[in-house]
Amino acid sequence: MKPIRLPKLSLLAKFTIISFLITAAIAIALGWGIQQQMEQNALSQATDNTADHVSTILNQKLHQADFKGPLDPARYEQIDSLIRENVLNKHVVRVKIWSRDGLLLYSDEKEQIGQRFPDDVELQEALSGKIVSVVSPEKEENIEEREQYGRVFEVIIPLLPADSNQVAGAYEIYQDMDVLEPGIAQMRYFVWVSIGLGFLILYGSLYAFVRNASKELIHRSKENERLYEETKIQLAERQRAEKELIKRTTQLESANKELEAFSYSVSHDLRAPLRAIDGFSRVLLEEYTDKLDDEGKRYLNIVRDNTQKMGQLIEDLLALSRLGRKEMQISTIDMAKLAKTVYDELIDANPGRNIQLEIKTLPPASGDQAMIHQVFVNLISNAIKFTKFKENAIIEIGSITRMNENVYYVKDNGVGFDMQYLNKLFGVFQRLHSAEDFDGTGVGLAIVQRIINRHGGKVWAEGKINEGATFYFNLSEGGMKK
Repeated sequence: MKPIRLPKLSLLAKFTIISFLITAAIAIALGWGIQQQMEQNALSQATDNTADHVSTILNQKLHQADFKGPLDPARYEQIDSLIRENVLNKHVVRVKIWSRDGLLLYSDEKEQIGQRFPDDVELQEALSGKIVSVVSPEKEENIEEREQYGRVFEVIIPLLPADSNQVAGAYEIYQDMDVLEPGIAQMRYFVWVSIGLGFLILYGSLYAFVRNASKELIHRSKENERLYEETKIQLAERQRAEKELIKRTTQLESANKELEAFSYSVSHDLRAPLRAIDGFSRVLLEEYTDKLDDEGKRYLNIVRDNTQKMGQLIEDLLALSRLGRKEMQISTIDMAKLAKTVYDELIDANPGRNIQLEIKTLPPASGDQAMIHQVFVNLISNAIKFTKFKENAIIEIGSITRMNENVYYVKDNGVGFDMQYLNKLFGVFQRLHSAEDFDGTGVGLAIVQRIINRHGGKVWAEGKINEGATFYFNLSEGGMKK
């Protein structure tokens, strides 16, 4: 016989079955607990009502003398009449009165009078001042009641007679559970109907939530798969782009190295002929001055001036090319001291200038001191140069903090520049002013930019025509490019 194969259930179906069983088990346990608690409360309320009712009616009619021995017939009839008129009813089916030593003094069934049960546990608790209740206790003194009524609810109440504040005995009240049962059964019905409705509402809500969540999860799973495939494609494209970028970067670095080598070679080879031209021009001026007229001397001086300018240009180009190959020596730099030293060196070469120098607080920096020295040389010499037409020139060197970085600056009140030409400012051979007014090779700011870039920093400028210029730079600590 082939085994029966159950159909494969979906995840939602499995969850539905398991959650149904778990929720049902919780509901049953909760309902049972609530039912037990409510039954206990109902019996406790019945106990309190019975105790209040019996104590209110009988305590004021009983006296200490009634508990010294068996009741005489006349006194028994008085108590029996009081109990039958005010206590016994369809709920209360039997009343007994016990003395402290366990002697039965009164019962609505006379045949039971005179019995003694001194060891009854519930009776002893009542004699100690507690109200005791129990359902159908199996003990010798209530055999007749259990046989006659079946399930009974027994309440034992401490008895305080009117002329004493001491417990003189106890009442034992029997209530027919068949009379109490309809109310308890109605309570059970209410509990289980409420639990059932609550279970259906809870499970229905849970099922709807899980079904919607399952649909959402399936949708998101498909969306994630789609995004995953798109990401794979994008990642592959990015890897191809990165490989291409590495290839082009390698080619560019190689081209830059070749260009630097070429610039160095050309600049180096040009210096020898320039020195020859300058040297022979000087010899002509010194040794053949009597054979030259004034115009010839002027021409030779022009030749010498231009060869010297060409020589300076070559020196600057060589310095620019060396920056790409020079190994950096990183150390801590006292920027304020370095700036003051550079200014003193430069101002000695410009005697007679009326310049007001202001050096603000400059925090120390980490970098190649020789290179940063060159940065200050180029920036401060530019500030001195472009303020030469100012009667009261001002140069300010300071620092600011931006994005948790120290930014250094060199500021002057010179001729300034037009910001629309800012992109040309740091290019090689780029000049924003005429060579007749301001000498220079157009390489100095390119050198500054190359040095700052090697330190992993950035250099930029702000200016306005005839109002001066400010050059800023920062050095990224730990980000130096070797």
